[in-house]
Amino acid sequence: MKTVRLKSMRLENYKSFSELLSGRKNLECEFGHRTKISGKNREGKSSIKDGYFDLLTGKLADGSQPDKVRPHDENGVDIDRVDIIRELALEIDGKPVTVTKKTAQKWRKPRGQSEEVFDGNVTTYAVDGFDIKQKQFTEWQESIADPDVLLMCSNARPFLNTVQKSTSEARKILERMSGFKIEDFIAQNPEYAQIEEITKWHSVEDALKQLRKNLNAQKKSADKARTELSYEKGREVPGSEDIPELQKSVAEYDKKIAELDEKEKALNDVSSAYDEKSREIVELRNKQSQIRMERNSVLLGNRQSIQSEIAELQSQKKEKSNELLLAEMDLRHSNMGIERHTAEVKKAQEDYSRWISQEFDDSEIAVIESEVLNEDSLICPTCGQAFPKERAEKIREDFEKNKALRIEGVKSAGRNYEEMKDREIQRVTESGNKAATDLKEAKKAQEEAEHKIAEIKKSISDLALKIAEKEKELSALLAEADLSSDTEYNAMSAQIEVAQKSLETMDNGSSARAEITEKRNAYIRESAKLAAEINKIQSDKADHERRVEELEEKLKAEGQKCADIEKNIDTLLNFSIEKNKALADMVNPYFKHFQFVFYDFTQEGGIYETLKIMCDGTDFFSGLNRSDQILCEIDLVCGLQKLNNLNLPVWVDNSEAVNADRLPEIEQQMIVLEVSDGDLKVECIDEYMANLDRSYEQLSKNQTISFSLDELRDMESDDWKPTQKIKDFMERMKDE
Repeated sequence: MKTVRLKSMRLENYKSFSELLSGRKNLECEFGHRTKISGKNREGKSSIKDGYFDLLTGKLADGSQPDKVRPHDENGVDIDRVDIIRELALEIDGKPVTVTKKTAQKWRKPRGQSEEVFDGNVTTYAVDGFDIKQKQFTEWQESIADPDVLLMCSNARPFLNTVQKSTSEARKILERMSGFKIEDFIAQNPEYAQIEEITKWHSVEDALKQLRKNLNAQKKSADKARTELSYEKGREVPGSEDIPELQKSVAEYDKKIAELDEKEKALNDVSSAYDEKSREIVELRNKQSQIRMERNSVLLGNRQSIQSEIAELQSQKKEKSNELLLAEMDLRHSNMGIERHTAEVKKAQEDYSRWISQEFDDSEIAVIESEVLNEDSLICPTCGQAFPKERAEKIREDFEKNKALRIEGVKSAGRNYEEMKDREIQRVTESGNKAATDLKEAKKAQEEAEHKIAEIKKSISDLALKIAEKEKELSALLAEADLSSDTEYNAMSAQIEVAQKSLETMDNGSSARAEITEKRNAYIRESAKLAAEINKIQSDKADHERRVEELEEKLKAEGQKCADIEKNIDTLLNFSIEKNKALADMVNPYFKHFQFVFYDFTQEGGIYETLKIMCDGTDFFSGLNRSDQILCEIDLVCGLQKLNNLNLPVWVDNSEAVNADRLPEIEQQMIVLEVSDGDLKVECIDEYMANLDRSYEQLSKNQTISFSLDELRDMESDDWKPTQKIKDFMERMKDE
């Protein structure tokens, strides 16, 4: 178990605790096992409480963010450029530790401005005087417990606020703290294995609402299906009573059609000779058509043969045209080569003549040789006297050496020039020879190309002539074969003519058959019309019967859906009751003054999940007096600490609402906040409570109390008020 005791607190420039404020000062106070913080409203009681939680949890006592803790003047303007300090001296598992949290402002001077502007806050932390980073401080906090857990396990208000805001979230907190897991409960109760599928990962309450909504909708759908089925069963199919009469009429028409078929059969014997002669004429005409096709086939073959020859000649002409294009390209290339190589030969000739005529200019040698030493160079420019003989000889020697070097330089340049001239003449000669060779080859290629072009043009001309001849031959062919002189074809034409005349004299009974056909078709149409009407009625009857079956199946399915939803609702209701009973069994043993209720029933009898704090049958938030509320809050905090294996200071607000003798004796450190008429006071009441308990024990044994009346009256000074038991005792003593 992690045990934390608050030994002392220091607040500087925290809310109203600041020496910069008129009549105020920084706070330094100590805490005992039981400490009372009293004073008028707005004296700083809640600020002390906020300072504690601000440092340990990063939140104020009510769970809000500590955004407005900087002191401000009487006009409500924040006091800048002062550090806000919260410091706690704690005892954790018997070891002392001092924790400090400091918030300082950052200021910066924007470019071009003379005044600094606020640039945010910087919060730093220290443990036992050693600065640590925020991450390290967070790890130190979590070594005790999660900051939110610390908050709720020392002060009841954050958890109560959560209950009022969201019972679902409050339930989750208790589930986490108690170690209650839905999956474990389901594992122990396999009949609820499908519960997640039913809830779709939503809360039981939301799932029940949705299921009931779905059930109502499904019942409406089932009622609609039932109404549709009832209507369809009671509906008569139009015309169904006429079917027997219609079938009788169809039978009469079928009888008449059969009689006409017998008459038509008798007529067929009469028309057999007519049909035979007709078939003879058709056969003769087919043979004529065959002869015509054969003759036209020969003509078509000739036509296709000539067309094929023309196509081949045109292909050859196209190839020759392509060859002509290539040959012309070769000719142009040869002409360009002749022009280029002619220019190269000309240039080589010009370069050769230029190099041959050029000679090196060595006239500078004569000029150098004619140079003589200036005698003035043998006289000292400073004193005007001739140099000594040795110096003069040295000057003459250097002069002659310089002349010799310059002459040799000119000669060397002449030799280099001759060598370069020989190389250039050699290069120009080789270039001119190559250009002359290339020119000769280009002229040869020109002649070959011109000869080839002439040959190709002649071939193209010959092919064009052949194509013209074949096209003339093709146009001379007839479009259709001439059968006027064909003996076989003409003989068949004569036979057809004789047979046609014989057919014209024969009677085929066509008029009688036409009459029979007309009547039969009329009977068939009427019979088909009646049959279609019968089929339509029978189809409507089948559709009706099928629709009834479909609606019966639909009603059955809709009813099954209702049953399935009702089953899921029953399962979910039972699950909710049993799950919440299990949760209550895990949580409620940790609380004495009240019990949690995790589900309730609607007026209609439906269950819904909730979270109520019930004290002797009274809801914490409705009907419970403030005194019992405070006792519940103490019990709540102590129970949450047990759930989390913690022993932390318990903060009790508005303790004036409960008699001191009703405050329970708990193993945790207790800090009570009480509204009084005096100034802010922080006092350890451990000794007072011990003396009071001892005195009450003595009183119950009819023993002399440990304090005199004067002492008791002295104890009543300032804002101290005796308990009701002390008051009753003093009244009894007056009477005696």
